Amino acid sequence: MVKLINIIFLFTLLESSSYFEVVNSNRSDFYINTEPQNMSSGLYSAYINDGNPDYNKVKAKGGLLIDFDLDGDLDLTYGYNQSYYFRNHNGVFYDITQSYGIDIQGSRGLVSGDLDNNGYPDILKWRFKDYDAIDSLLYYDVNNSYRSMSHHLLMNQGSHEFKIIKYLDDSQLPFLHSQGLIDFDLDGDLDIVAIEKEGDEQFYVFRNNGFSENGDIILEEVFSYIQLDGSTSRTLAIADYDNDGDQDIYVPRKYGINWLFENQTLQGSFDNVVYNSSPENLFIEVAQDNNIHDDSFLGLGSMGYGAAWGDFDNDSDLDLYLSNWGANRLFRNDGQIFTDVSSDYNIFSDSLSNGAAWGDYNNDGWLDLWAGNIRIRDDLFMGNVSADWSSAFSPEYLSATQDIIAADYNNDGWLDSFVPGLQMINPPFGPKYTSLLYKNISQDSSMTNNWIKLNLEGAKNSITNSGWSDQSNKSAIGARVIINMLDGTFQSREIIAGKGHGSMDALEIHFGIGAFNAVESIIVRWPSLDLESNQQKVEFYEGPIMANNSYKIVEDLGFVGIKGDINIDNEVNILDVMALINQVLTSNNVSEEIYWAGDLNFNNEINILDITKLVYFVLFH
Repeated sequence: MVKLINIIFLFTLLESSSYFEVVNSNRSDFYINTEPQNMSSGLYSAYINDGNPDYNKVKAKGGLLIDFDLDGDLDLTYGYNQSYYFRNHNGVFYDITQSYGIDIQGSRGLVSGDLDNNGYPDILKWRFKDYDAIDSLLYYDVNNSYRSMSHHLLMNQGSHEFKIIKYLDDSQLPFLHSQGLIDFDLDGDLDIVAIEKEGDEQFYVFRNNGFSENGDIILEEVFSYIQLDGSTSRTLAIADYDNDGDQDIYVPRKYGINWLFENQTLQGSFDNVVYNSSPENLFIEVAQDNNIHDDSFLGLGSMGYGAAWGDFDNDSDLDLYLSNWGANRLFRNDGQIFTDVSSDYNIFSDSLSNGAAWGDYNNDGWLDLWAGNIRIRDDLFMGNVSADWSSAFSPEYLSATQDIIAADYNNDGWLDSFVPGLQMINPPFGPKYTSLLYKNISQDSSMTNNWIKLNLEGAKNSITNSGWSDQSNKSAIGARVIINMLDGTFQSREIIAGKGHGSMDALEIHFGIGAFNAVESIIVRWPSLDLESNQQKVEFYEGPIMANNSYKIVEDLGFVGIKGDINIDNEVNILDVMALINQVLTSNNVSEEIYWAGDLNFNNEINILDITKLVYFVLFH
């Protein structure tokens, strides 16, 4: 009988597991003037560290898969000694780094969000300290010389036009291990949090106070935390762990006690909170109080090199996975009571681990966990309702993985992954790679599970710093999305701009829903204020909402179509340009949805500037 149960379980696992192959990311249309190298799979994604002169082109500390031009395809950027930017068009990536004049300075990591609320996500890059190490950890310029890096902010003007801002002086925070974007005070403006390596003890919060007349961002340091214990802060993971509506920050550390900074802007539960306009402390450190400080590594504390929040048990609160250079941890959140359940779920690992990404890779309705490793293959733990998780289908390729970015880059509804990596030091036997782009091929097997994707847009289109705003930041960072399944169960996701080892997942939200062909309803808890209730704004969208579709939800407006689709035919072409010209000339009254589609520069007006952007979009897409 036991043997029969085991056979049934194995069959179920095979039917519900994800399968990955590496896709060709150094083909001629991805990397120019290069020759592909054969791999046993017949498909390939990265250069082998074997004297290839272009090896540095795929080395990366961090990366992003974000739709920067709002064409529906997730674009790719990553960096190390140099940075590269690729426009995604129908699942094919084109290197436009030089042609669009995008900053090629390397980076320690990257995150993205709309800092000026102009409707287009920006890129935040941070630098290494000027010191000697492998590759000097410096910017390698076009003159084949090394020079130090500056912290850069690439402001997205739309249509792949970026303005480069040097947003922190070289003397300020010279070596950043990690940064993130968060609207900590809920004023509708994205702020910056940072971990400084220099001194090994600093955590900072910078308030976004808008932009000067020449376009430079105005940042105000409003919070810092100092603990002189000789430990190094490595990275951070942002999420609303206590469900009060404001995001908190977990900081893994090397040979020290990890930190959990609880945001004091809101206190209470999400439907009954008190807003603190000027709390005595913007954040308080509560890791030990919540039993997630992780002081068990050789009696010295944690060796934390990455962390990620995700609701793996579908109980509507976020759980924490910690990547260590030692024993990794899975902390289950049971109403702010955290329990180490690593062994319970068979995900105990004692390898050198960097970064992690939650995602439903097999679309069965349960979050899976991709954990990055340095000297062995990455672990892909397939989650399910039971505690019997398996890593049998982990990717087989070796890389010094730095992080994992989960996103559906080819729009087929199945989560893919970009895995930034570096040269493996003293590697084990076998071929080694740097950064890898994985295509999820689960649906090419017998997999038939369904999915839903959501893209959220906040309503705010300016920087005001006027207290708890009734409009969310444009990227909707901090929003919590809950779907009600047809069987009465729930799933939840949160838009987060900072996790892993210095990166973030896509801004779009992905749900696997198993065999269900629809969901009952969608709930969005926006990071903004409902003026009537004086509580967090919550919007309900009744279904059934059909599966295997991507939906756009705009705050205070609801479901909308495609930006630029003026005639609502699900395409953006010359006919939409003509329709928009007619609209501008005649000033006819139109629906809110069509008005939103025509407002290409997100300023709540339709004029000649929107026509210009739409013409550019049609010509170059």
